[in-house]
Amino acid sequence: MSKPSPEIIQPATIRWRDHGQPVSTVFDDVYFNSDGGIDESRYVFLEQNGLPERWANNPGGSFTIGETGFGTGLNFLVAAQAWLDKTSTGTLHFVSVEKFPLTTKDLQQSLKLWPVLKTLADELVQLYPPATPGIHRLQLANKRITLTLMYGEANPMFASLKCSDHPLFHQQGNPVIDAWFLDGFTPVKNPAMWTNELFQTIADLSGPDTTISTFTSACRVQRGLQNAGFDIEKIPGINRKREMLRGTFTNSEANTSKASESDWTPSTFNSHHQPPWYLTPITKKPESAIVLGGGIAGCATARSLAERGIPVTLIERHPQLGQEGSGNPQGILYPKLSTGTSVLARFGLTALLHASRYHSAFLDSNATGTEAAIGSRCGVLVLPASEKDKDKFEQLAELFPTDLVQLHEGEQLNQTAGMSLANHFGLFFPTLGWIKPPVACQMLTEHPLITVQTADVADIELQQNGWHARDEAGNTIAAAQVMVIAGGFDSSQFSQTNHLFVKKIRGQISQLPATPQSTELKTVLCGEGYIAPAIGGIHTLGATYNFGETSTAVRTKDHQINLQQLATTDAAVAETFDPVDIDNLQGRAAFRCTTPDYLPIAGPAPKLDDYLNDYALLRKNARAHIPIAGNSWPGLYLNMGHGSRGLSYAPICAELLASQICGEVPPLELDLRQAVHPGRFIIRDLIRKKR
Repeated sequence: MSKPSPEIIQPATIRWRDHGQPVSTVFDDVYFNSDGGIDESRYVFLEQNGLPERWANNPGGSFTIGETGFGTGLNFLVAAQAWLDKTSTGTLHFVSVEKFPLTTKDLQQSLKLWPVLKTLADELVQLYPPATPGIHRLQLANKRITLTLMYGEANPMFASLKCSDHPLFHQQGNPVIDAWFLDGFTPVKNPAMWTNELFQTIADLSGPDTTISTFTSACRVQRGLQNAGFDIEKIPGINRKREMLRGTFTNSEANTSKASESDWTPSTFNSHHQPPWYLTPITKKPESAIVLGGGIAGCATARSLAERGIPVTLIERHPQLGQEGSGNPQGILYPKLSTGTSVLARFGLTALLHASRYHSAFLDSNATGTEAAIGSRCGVLVLPASEKDKDKFEQLAELFPTDLVQLHEGEQLNQTAGMSLANHFGLFFPTLGWIKPPVACQMLTEHPLITVQTADVADIELQQNGWHARDEAGNTIAAAQVMVIAGGFDSSQFSQTNHLFVKKIRGQISQLPATPQSTELKTVLCGEGYIAPAIGGIHTLGATYNFGETSTAVRTKDHQINLQQLATTDAAVAETFDPVDIDNLQGRAAFRCTTPDYLPIAGPAPKLDDYLNDYALLRKNARAHIPIAGNSWPGLYLNMGHGSRGLSYAPICAELLASQICGEVPPLELDLRQAVHPGRFIIRDLIRKKR
């Protein structure tokens, strides 16, 4: 049975009117009025939502806008510029969806009409994500502006931001959008977007002070919003638009069914919805946080929290950061695309694209080849295991945008690599590369709200004033309202986490002296193993997978394995090092923390006993009706289990935790958040009758 293909995002097809105005050929409608587009955006969306005044009354705070129909990004840029002009601190979070995203070239051409927005527009074009489905999080204007851009259908994408799809919990704990811009093409030409289901989802993501405005005055839009709980009025439009709609969310109970007592009673009857074991606890932004672990997961988490104004104490047992699994001299942003639609494939792609933007300061450091280099966006070239991979590689190159991956063959392949290869084809990822993880860890913690403390945490305890990290003598090292455990395999040493399904796998890299031929290598090569371009005359070569071992001593036999993997990856490259003085090779060994499903563990720490009690009926029926939210340790979160993909996985997980801790819009869809939730293994074992 063949795997289902990934959802394909079709780029917008447009034609150009005079003066450079883009027109959608699918909807036969303009994206904006070329004469007064900025004025229309300000009038319809900023003024009718009262934004400048609301921002002025909330100095230093954050504000979230939701938009249907990103289009050319004009509304986003107008709102972002107004935010920067009106405020000096705080973050504007703009959440938008687009089914048919413009190509980067068309986006750039469209925005040339608005020179007043050029600075932000240029930054948007630079960060603009490839047309792959899902959520893309971008940060602009020195992180004063966060853009969560979702590619896909409007209602499913916004619904995926909710904390639960269970009908009894569809409004519980959801992030709140402060103002809605209902844009997109007119309901007459795009009726599939303007649905009652979308209006109800919008209501589920709204709070008592949420406002809404839209250029349309269609009666069915007005009725739909009113039925969802908005108080809607018609007001004069602008230019050729005679009327428009605006309103305020006033009734959270509108269009929702009343639950009877039996709806809340667990039973062995089949349910169409899984128990909400994954439900994120409702929290307020904490005043302080502790992060345990100074690897890439811990440092990225500390940075994400600090950038939200939360003082963080990061505790690391080594004098230097990034000394264990994050201690290799060159870490690879390793891609692994799939023709299927598994959560592993989707999470991996989302995390990889996020990481390629997140690590820009390192990837674009422009010191390639020297010891001072901290990274390079040199690209990653994935080579085939055999000639039989040709069909698969061609399919992947057709499925995904060329700005993400390209099929290179023959002489083009050699030019990409910088040297002649034995392989005849490969997949090239131009936006990826390598970085120095220990340096990245150090730079991530260089923030005024992050304090790094050297200590060995033996125990953690929840007290009335929050979480305490204690040493062997029982002394408190630090205390804070929130704690994030990001210590790799050792994260499972505490009584609150010792049920976690993690294991450690030893890995050894080899440091191979460059030769005159190998210094020509321009990109990372990946196959059976990997080799990175030389820095300071040394290539990083790796890496072994040693199960059930505890030693970190560097071994000659593992150097031999790495050299054999290089020969399998590409024989011609391996020959440039022949002969190798293997007895004098340098290297490094450390442990990866892995999970049974190869997905990381990121989210609130579950209470094992409560899970076993609340979801006991799953032992009898995997589809049992159990309308009980998962119980987790208050203020305790996990970011671990990244295996050999910490550089790719840790940043998106850090952003996920920070959004959960602060009650913000998440960077992952609901099913992906469930897929990495720490409680998933408990639920799995209950269903399999292993607990």
